[in-house]
Amino acid sequence: MLRLAICSTEAVPFAKTGGLADVAGSLPHALKKIANEPIVIMPGYEDIFLNFKNIIKIAENIKVKINESKEDFFDIFKISNKGVDYYLIRNPFYFGRENLYGTSYGDYGDNNLRFGFFSKSIFELLETINFRPDILHLHDYHVGLCALFLLIKKTLNENSYFKDTKTVFTIHNIAYQGIFGPETMDILDIDKRYFNMDGLEFYGKINCMKGGIVYSDQITTVSPTYAKEILTPEFGYGLEGILNVRKAKLSGIINGIDYELWDPEKDREIAENYSPGNFSGKEQCKKELLNKTFKEPDYNRPVLGVVSRLSEQKGFDILVKTLEEILKEQIYVIILGTGDDKYMNLLKNVQKIYNDKISLNLTFSDRLAREIYAGADIFLMPSKYEPCGLGQLISLKYGTIPVARKTGGLADTIIDVRSEKDAGTGGQGFLFNDYDWQSFYKCIKKALLFFKDSQIWNKIIYNAMICDYSWDYSAGIYNDLFKSMIQP
Repeated sequence: MLRLAICSTEAVPFAKTGGLADVAGSLPHALKKIANEPIVIMPGYEDIFLNFKNIIKIAENIKVKINESKEDFFDIFKISNKGVDYYLIRNPFYFGRENLYGTSYGDYGDNNLRFGFFSKSIFELLETINFRPDILHLHDYHVGLCALFLLIKKTLNENSYFKDTKTVFTIHNIAYQGIFGPETMDILDIDKRYFNMDGLEFYGKINCMKGGIVYSDQITTVSPTYAKEILTPEFGYGLEGILNVRKAKLSGIINGIDYELWDPEKDREIAENYSPGNFSGKEQCKKELLNKTFKEPDYNRPVLGVVSRLSEQKGFDILVKTLEEILKEQIYVIILGTGDDKYMNLLKNVQKIYNDKISLNLTFSDRLAREIYAGADIFLMPSKYEPCGLGQLISLKYGTIPVARKTGGLADTIIDVRSEKDAGTGGQGFLFNDYDWQSFYKCIKKALLFFKDSQIWNKIIYNAMICDYSWDYSAGIYNDLFKSMIQP
């Protein structure tokens, strides 16, 4: 049995801004099912204490040395989720704010101190609760400095409480790196010898993600293809050099999804449940979705769905241009999401022209998302880059066929249907290579051509629904990696 301390700044159901929270809320449970002892450590945001009961105080006034002249304190709380203990580091000054990372005007100006404090507090918490981890699993830049702090502890004291602890650093999206001014070295009392091109320094500043890459024992990211992509200038965001230096320690492990949460056989939010053995209920889901979004809809038309953050990364620049062309067809398009004003305004302009064919929902709605996953025929994901992607994994489970760009986790999870033969051998989606609207448009047209043949289309739906992208598979790969690190 491995003792695993999983460190993240967000986790479902307690705090979420993106896919990181889904991982930190599901992976620990899957790791526990295969005879490990995981705990999760995260900031104790004040919203958690307002919205959840059964939170237990474990300890209070735990001291953390920030630098030679500054100390801070925190209380430790515990709450369980799916049989896993989540430990909350509570300090209202750092984690009592309205949002996790910043406001609409930008990140909080003291995020270097906030997450530096959190990273240092992790070690104090572990000693306080007497949990000596075999693996310290660090997620994204916010806790990247933990790898260095652990190294320093081992260097200063060969009998450190953590002398046998190894670190794994997981990159969820390399575009977000935690870059701060060089004064951060003094703020967090980090020796200047670590401020160099082989350490934390990044164009005169400190890069927390780089710290995780340089000082961790192993590095993972969230799909095998993305692990290769980030070694290149196109996808590496300036860190491709150091990643190539450490590529022997880099691997890609695809994220899973929680089928207890996402399953059309059990989903209570959709019109009718259905399964791979009998997906006739999907037709009723389509009818209910169209009734909800259009007046007097034609149920025979194909429905294209989008559930996404509206951003350049998600491909909305080519999506908008493609919509201007594809909406000339007899189809419906239903979009759900929020994001950049630029794309919201562009989509509103398209809607003015094709208001009888496009339903634009610029909001967040878990229920409507589920209704789209269940009721649409085709799911669009033209991402510029996609480290893993959860949307296509959910859409596959619901038998809604993805049309996506061949990048990152999309390339690893979608089996391209290029011919009728592919439909008979497991094909369950449509992929395009070049990032331009013409390639995307042609890919949608190909999918629509297959849609016209219900016999072939039903084969594709079946192939999609029987795919297994559960956390059980991914947790097994993580488990093998962890075991390899602690064997003598």
